[in-house]
Amino acid sequence: MLIRFVPPAPIEVSVSKGVTYTREWDGEKLVTFLQEGLEIWAGEKHPDFELRVLVSRQAEIRFENWKPDKKMAEYLRQEIGDQMSVVMEGIEAEDYLSE
Repeated sequence: MLIRFVPPAPIEVSVSKGVTYTREWDGEKLVTFLQEGLEIWAGEKHPDFELRVLVSRQAEIRFENWKPDKKMAEYLRQEIGDQMSVVMEGIEAEDYLSE
């Protein structure tokens, strides 16, 4: 299963009146964290899944070498999306943003 992950938008930080700078998310570091969290979940719930998470400009969950029926695919995409949200709640933003 291939999960294409789109990092959040950069954050504008106000330094002083009229002065801001942009902090970018470290996409590769986020993907590593997400991959590890999803592997723990998948290992317990769906041990047959082989997960790959990549940084992308378009979000997508693709089933590779397997074509579930439409209802199963919808269910799995929803379940994976929900689990991605749970995993991402665990991040400390400061650890994943540029200086």
